[in-house]
Amino acid sequence: MLNSMAMVKAVVLIRCRAGTYKDVVRRLRELENVKLVFSSLGAYDVVSKVEANNLAEIAKVVRTIRSFKNVSATETLVEVEGEKS
Repeated sequence: MLNSMAMVKAVVLIRCRAGTYKDVVRRLRELENVKLVFSSLGAYDVVSKVEANNLAEIAKVVRTIRSFKNVSATETLVEVEGEKS
């Protein structure tokens, strides 16, 4: 049986406009539902881990991130509940 009180977790991969990743990281750290943020090399400039009570709250956080002027694209990976490695 799955825990109905389990948090919904997602990783948001973020592409930033050139030279702006530090500003994006700073703004992400101000968001309550963002639990981890770091810059990265590769196709995405910033990686963030988001936790919320439900998928609607995750969507709200992602829309907020997409509204940042220096964010050019995002990809959201939602954890599949009940999957253990």
